[in-house]
Formats: sequence, C-alpha cells, structure tokens
Amino acid sequence: MVNFSSDTMKSHGSDQLLKEAQVGRLATCSDDQPYIVPISFVYGDGKIIFHGARTGKKMENIAANNQVSFEVDESEFIPGDDPCKLHWKFRSVVASGKAKVLEDPDEIVPALQLLVEKYSPGLGSLITQKRVDSYANLALVEITVEEMTERVETD
Repeated sequence: MVNFSSDTMKSHGSDQLLKEAQVGRLATCSDDQPYIVPISFVYGDGKIIFHGARTGKKMENIAANNQVSFEVDESEFIPGDDPCKLHWKFRSVVASGKAKVLEDPDEIVPALQLLVEKYSPGLGSLITQKRVDSYANLALVEITVEEMTERVETD
C-alpha cells in the first residue's frame, strides 16, 4: 500500500513527474554508508523499475539492504536584480520502498520492454526472451513504493 505523505501530491501529480522524468536518483545503504546513483527507470502501478549490471556497488547494497529511496525532480532558476530575491521553482518526489532483483523471465521481459519503450518509443517489442538471455550480466530491479512525498516550490 502506498502512503501519500503530502497533501500536495494529488494537486501537482507525483505520478506524472515520476512517469515523465528522464533520470532518477537511487539511494541505497550498506554498512551505514549511503550511496546514491543516477539511473534510467520506468514508473507505473506503484513500482519503479530500472536495469543495470548484476555486479557492482548498487547491487551489492541492495543485496545487503533492500530498503531504498528514489528521487526525481524538475527545477527552474528564477534570476533577478536583487541577490536576496533569487530563487528556484522546483518540484520533487521522493519514494521509499523495497527493491528486489527480478528473476522470473515472465517478469523480466515485460519490465525491460516498458523501460525500452519509455526511452525509445516503438522499440520495446524488440525485447524478447532470447535477446534478454544473451545479456548474462543484465539485472532488472523492481522497487515497490511504500511511501512517497512531494515537495513543490512555485514562488
């Protein structure tokens, strides 16, 4: 169940920002050491899906501690003549949840198709089980969103 922790979420569309953002930031933690990395991703139905290599710090951290956070944002700097009145307009969404590496081919292929379709519309159907099998080091990870907050600054 997703907990919406901000009243502004519905009015500003956290789902919309998560669907439209091109880059997100994944935060993991292991041995009391936080780690954050930009990733490509796709969002839908309360799930964030991303891909990467099966090995590396990100995957090691998820194996040790599957509780993760994920952030997307958009911003615009508002210049001015008074340095005390310079500011940013921004909108950000932070989601937290549990990450799991997908192992079932019946989950991997459609998840990768969605990811490819987001960044290369019309090409998702080219992802087949045979093609996925040819990438031995490929991992797909699904984050089940448990909590989500949005912050908006418009003035």
